[in-house]
Amino acid sequence: MSSILVVYYSRTGGTRRIAEAIAARVPVDIEPIQDGGRRSGIRGYLRSLLEAMQNRVIRISPRSKDPSDYDLIILGTPVWAHNMCSPMRAYITAQQQQFRKIAVFCTQGGSGGSKAADKVAELCGRRPAAILVLNEDEIEKNTFAAKLDGFIQSLSQAKAA
Repeated sequence: MSSILVVYYSRTGGTRRIAEAIAARVPVDIEPIQDGGRRSGIRGYLRSLLEAMQNRVIRISPRSKDPSDYDLIILGTPVWAHNMCSPMRAYITAQQQQFRKIAVFCTQGGSGGSKAADKVAELCGRRPAAILVLNEDEIEKNTFAAKLDGFIQSLSQAKAA
């Protein structure tokens, strides 16, 4: 595959784990989004949900990688209130003009991943080359390999097309 950048935000570590699993299978660069906000505990959880429900664009740390240097940007977000997380919304809002192609993966506690992926695509103004939605349970039990392999295969096919 050509040059790929995985950009993700992870509050609890599940989304980071999937980004790292992608990197173990495909040569990619990885850029975690940092927002500097406190998101631990019940207050952090509620803050996160409220920001997602309000479609807030928050302040994030400056990026180190330029997305225009990559053929494909894989965007990874946890699902907060059936939406992308606010740090991902901030990243996309600032960078989406630099994206050539995108793919999306969402990690969810229960549901809303497909809806969140659709919102990512809408904000990017592009149809994703591939979409992956994983449940927290699949991540914790390490039973996501087949879905991840399918996602990566879809990326390869999209590149060939």
